[in-house]
Amino acid sequence: MNKNIVFTAFYFLIISTFGFAQIVENKDLIYDNNIQTALLYPPSNQLLPPIIRLNSADKLRLSFDDMGAESYLFRYTFEHCTKDWQTSDLDQMDYLDGFFEEEITKYEFSLNAIPPYIHYDLIFPSADMQIKLSGNYILKVYVDSPEDENVIFTRRFFVVEPLVRVDVNIPYYPKNLEFVRKKQQIDLKLITPDLFNAEPMQRINVTIQQNGRWDNIKENLKPTSIMLNQLNYDYTEGIVFNGGNQFRNFDMKSFWYQSMYIKEIISEPDGYIVNLHTSYNIANKPYSVIADIQGRKLITARQGQNPNTEGEYAWVEFWLKQPRIKDANIYLLGALNSWQLDDKGKMGYDSRYHMYHGSMFLKQGYYDYLFAVVPDGNTRGNVTLIEGDHWETKNQYSVYVYYKERVPAYDRLVGYLTFNSFDVITE
Repeated sequence: MNKNIVFTAFYFLIISTFGFAQIVENKDLIYDNNIQTALLYPPSNQLLPPIIRLNSADKLRLSFDDMGAESYLFRYTFEHCTKDWQTSDLDQMDYLDGFFEEEITKYEFSLNAIPPYIHYDLIFPSADMQIKLSGNYILKVYVDSPEDENVIFTRRFFVVEPLVRVDVNIPYYPKNLEFVRKKQQIDLKLITPDLFNAEPMQRINVTIQQNGRWDNIKENLKPTSIMLNQLNYDYTEGIVFNGGNQFRNFDMKSFWYQSMYIKEIISEPDGYIVNLHTSYNIANKPYSVIADIQGRKLITARQGQNPNTEGEYAWVEFWLKQPRIKDANIYLLGALNSWQLDDKGKMGYDSRYHMYHGSMFLKQGYYDYLFAVVPDGNTRGNVTLIEGDHWETKNQYSVYVYYKERVPAYDRLVGYLTFNSFDVITE
């Protein structure tokens, strides 16, 4: 493919104007082609999840790049959601103190980057817009007003009031012995002295997330028994996730040298092209410990370079040597695409080379990813067909505990735990 054509097409797309019809979903989605590299994280660590404690001094940092030629006055607001990410019935005055929207005023123009961009940065909550209730939230960034047609992107975040202790372990022998050495079973119990006196079976719901994935989460988990101040989750088959495998990665912190897994870096007048080495199916290969960052991305650059304004962009070319899979598609899965199984990460099949091929427009940094197979008509990715399935895989899990409040009616986030599988394994 002629990359000059690709770059031209990209620039044609990003000249779009605001006001097109669209339906905004409560997901991590970008609705304007100008916007790239939207990150949301605690200011201290880009790799931490976007979670703050209610009534604390915790903050989150939002940053993103606008590939347009002129700056905009972007605004943002928060929307409270239910445990399953539907917009709640609460009014903004129920969960916000102060203003209901604010402006994003901090921005910088890129320096010598091709293509150029404008970098925006925000720290919230601010003194003028405080969050009063725990739960799931959507950060909505828009132009002028928050109607769907003006929204440029959305990001999920969490506000927790830690009232519940979450205890977990992953047993070596799962309840279903067919899963031995393959699947990871999460044994779970909740402990608190207060909340379980009021209809715990009806009001308590648990969600478990593997790494940053949304396509394979376990939702609406109910306790199977109550013992004093303890709720047990003792399912017949257990709460089971595919073990999968360690994430693949590539290091694109610099375009001055080719790191492992990068075949070549091509500099063109319109920008860079990074060709990765061909990947292969490793489903039947032995498990190998490879350090990863659980599918995340780390936007960084070589020493002395400010990644916010000096980081470059490149078209990254992915190749997978794999016979065509009938009635299914293969997607790139990871934070490089906000964990979405959509057209951006969908790979096409090149019959000339008998390989799958995909391209992504990415900023300098370090990236993890997997190949996920999605059967036609399905929304859940299966990584085991290409990556394998191993009990030893170092996955990261997040447990969210919700309590259904009656007045006002909303889902409180009363417990949260993030843990690495290798830290809770028991023989």
